[in-house]
Amino acid sequence: MTTTPGGGSRLMLGFEGFAVGPAFRDLLAETGARSVILFARNITCAEQCKDLILELRASVPWPLLVAVDQEGGAVVRLTRGATVFPGNMALGAAADPQLAFEVGRASGRELAAIGFDLNLAPVVDLQTNPLNPGIGIRSFGADRSLATDLAEAFVRGHAESGVACCLKHFPGKGAASVDAHLDLPVLDLELSEFREPHVRIFEDSFARLEGCDPCVMTTHVIVRGLDPDLPATLSPRVVNGFLRGDLGFDGLVIADDLEMGAIEKHGSVAEAALGAAIAGHDVLPVCHRPDRQREAARLLDAAIADGRLDAEAHARACARMARHSARRASSSPSTSPSTSNVGPLGLDLEAGARVARTVAERAFTVLADPGGLLPIRTDDRVLVLAARPHAVVGVEEVADRDWSGLVFGAFESAGARPPVVRDFDLETLGREPHATCGRLLEGANEFVRVVLLSWNASFSEPMRRLLETVCAAVPDRLVVVHLRNPFDQALVPATVTAVTNYGYRVAHIEALAKGLLGAFDAQGRMPAPIRPVPN
Repeated sequence: MTTTPGGGSRLMLGFEGFAVGPAFRDLLAETGARSVILFARNITCAEQCKDLILELRASVPWPLLVAVDQEGGAVVRLTRGATVFPGNMALGAAADPQLAFEVGRASGRELAAIGFDLNLAPVVDLQTNPLNPGIGIRSFGADRSLATDLAEAFVRGHAESGVACCLKHFPGKGAASVDAHLDLPVLDLELSEFREPHVRIFEDSFARLEGCDPCVMTTHVIVRGLDPDLPATLSPRVVNGFLRGDLGFDGLVIADDLEMGAIEKHGSVAEAALGAAIAGHDVLPVCHRPDRQREAARLLDAAIADGRLDAEAHARACARMARHSARRASSSPSTSPSTSNVGPLGLDLEAGARVARTVAERAFTVLADPGGLLPIRTDDRVLVLAARPHAVVGVEEVADRDWSGLVFGAFESAGARPPVVRDFDLETLGREPHATCGRLLEGANEFVRVVLLSWNASFSEPMRRLLETVCAAVPDRLVVVHLRNPFDQALVPATVTAVTNYGYRVAHIEALAKGLLGAFDAQGRMPAPIRPVPN
């Protein structure tokens, strides 16, 4: 007779460090956790990550589900020894499900070779609110039909590689105006107006992905028409009643991180873990603090003992986790990667890089060119004003790099005269706006073209003011590039040339330089409407 593990087995734990130290090994044993999530704080490169996963599995006598957020674009954890693919909105702009499948397959092969069981992707939230701070370019766009096609293709690519996917964030938070990493979004919408399109994409995906075994991640959002009082992560009405009951989903359900501001600001993390378990979640991520992880495990065990957490429901959740782990262990890629240019783990990184380049180039979008400033000639003197990337949402981790060198090298590799690159960070811009603007624009009229790499101006007052200043100073030679937020186009005068490439990773910047220089025809189309930004 199989004994059901304790309440702590349902926790998904995160930890600090690049190796499994004694403290985390003891924590795994104490809680009985059956799943672990890795972040950039745990990963130096693909080889080290594989060794870490092997070390994790050797630390416990039970199967361990190892997960990662490798969405592509803004949200990636592996950046060395693995391909960094453009994200969802780039795929939405390219609008090619076959390309999404190739990204899913290539990314899945890499994750499988490293040892991951589960990728917490793709995001299927529809970006219906341009001022949504937590989704943006993580979304495929606003078109439900296209997003469903792309999500299905991505998940099937992963499935072919033996890695499970997770559709997120149920029931949908594309209409939110608050980032759940910081506080709790509330959508005052009736189910009839919310269901189409936000829930419908999940319904359609469930029907089309039968056999691919996707998980679902819920989100910290209150939708009044579903539950007027509780966020989805804590709501039995949303999870047991609506997701499992009305929609008939019987797969693995994972809560979003229970240490986010949306939960942390409104009560105990341990109580939230219990609430999420009662609501119907199988997996309960507590990703950061060991004291909270211990407290959650103890409370879950106590709740099973005193009946607050139904023992039969707990057993069903544990069985779903066990079945999922068993399926992952028995799955294997149906095709082997080629060996044209393999990395140290047998990864065909050149094949991945080709796919990433194709997506980035197909996504490149000219939003406006009223003065015919594009393409830039290769012998033009070009000044590039480059905002340094920084994290916009809590789940985003931006790696340190020589940003000016990357931009300079991309133009040079594309055959252009080496540009003058002046980079800046938004913190200094906010503190010293006049000095920074003066430095950036000094001698700007001596250049044939000025390219401004803008960073999230809709949510950054310093960036917004700089955008306005540069548009006023050199409108006749300016090309605005929206790196992080294409919806910033609403802030650009109609007389100014503007493009977007939906991201800032290496593939994006290399494609950007080639696109500006006319090395390929710009085919990308903005996959969501641009609306005016309130003052």
